[in-house]
Amino acid sequence: MSYVLFLIYLLLFSWLLTKSRFILNSGLSAKIIISLFILKVVTGCVHAWILLGISSVADTAIFHKEGLLEYHLLFTHPGEYFTNMFQSGYSTGYAGMFSSTNSYWNDLTSNLIIKFLSVCDIFTFGYYYVNVIFYNAAIFFGAIGLYRVFNTVYPGRQYLLVVTCFLLPSLLFFSSTIHKDGIILATIGIAVFNIYQAIHISGFTLKRVLYIFLALILMFLQRNYVLLAFLPAAFAWIVCVVKKYPALKTFIIIYIAGAILFFSAGLLAPALNLPEKVTNKQWAFNHLPAAATYIKVDSLPPNFRGFLLNSPQALNHVLLRPAFSDIHLSGSLIPLAIELFCYQLLVLLFIFYRNKTIDKDPFIFFGYFFGFSVLLIIGYTIPVIGAIVRYRSTFLPFILTPLICDIDWVKIRSSFQILK
Repeated sequence: MSYVLFLIYLLLFSWLLTKSRFILNSGLSAKIIISLFILKVVTGCVHAWILLGISSVADTAIFHKEGLLEYHLLFTHPGEYFTNMFQSGYSTGYAGMFSSTNSYWNDLTSNLIIKFLSVCDIFTFGYYYVNVIFYNAAIFFGAIGLYRVFNTVYPGRQYLLVVTCFLLPSLLFFSSTIHKDGIILATIGIAVFNIYQAIHISGFTLKRVLYIFLALILMFLQRNYVLLAFLPAAFAWIVCVVKKYPALKTFIIIYIAGAILFFSAGLLAPALNLPEKVTNKQWAFNHLPAAATYIKVDSLPPNFRGFLLNSPQALNHVLLRPAFSDIHLSGSLIPLAIELFCYQLLVLLFIFYRNKTIDKDPFIFFGYFFGFSVLLIIGYTIPVIGAIVRYRSTFLPFILTPLICDIDWVKIRSSFQILK
């Protein structure tokens, strides 16, 4: 029964996606759209099969089990089903919006996924791998939105953009599994697409503002620090386009002002002490059960000096790990180390073979500043290489797409022909 249902829904959603005007306007052929969707579904199933085979307490397994409980609750106690997500079981009530543990808001990130799966279970009869199809169909629009923006900035590079927006190994692997990563990618894609359309074409219409608002709310509810990194980058991007200010100078000024606000907001109210929130997040990660790929991180004092002194280690962890020397921690790091090594080679190719005229579209600066801001937070807070790779994967398109698209591949090809 599950195999038949899987095949029926896979064919149905493959067909439906090719009928979406939003997806068709990407310029991708129906064959490519279906191939990408099926690849994401298969990857999501394989990743889940690996996780479920290793541990029954993997996050995605817990989401599935809790989703089934909610599904049954819908038919036995519908009143509780529709209200329990708004109830806090903590003595602190609804406080601790930025807390990483024992908080209504922290639990809400998982509860939203659980509720989504409980609705999917109505149609899938509780089969996990069929739910993977529903999940990937829902988040597919976000990846398409991101692709459409990059395709406007870098016209004529369709196949390179398909790779950077869909096929980067860790991005594909982690965003296709039922988890928060794919949702974050989707919210970012929807938000940047609608902002791009608003500032270049339609203006901030009610529809655009609604899409942006809903995407940012979901982004905040899944990973609040991503929204905090997104807002200054988006603001600088909009200012550059609307006021026609020079992009690099504008971003630097806004980020200096943002850094001052970040470190001084706590003086206005303790609840706005954002450096302390980051420090608490690091503490929470450090006190999770020990993982095989754990690496030591220095304690992070919640002040400017502490963040400055810890920045070299944070950058090392998020940009250079896993290194091949980390493989002794776990064999699972081998493909991840190889992937990162390939990206480092791309950086070298960009340095020596970049195009003479590099695109300076403000969106590219948005991607760099936003991407590196989040990566820095990841480096400060996460002491597990496997988790670093998973969290980092969502932001790779913003870092790698400009590099890959601004490399002079014709010159590289000519160089190899000369060597032959």
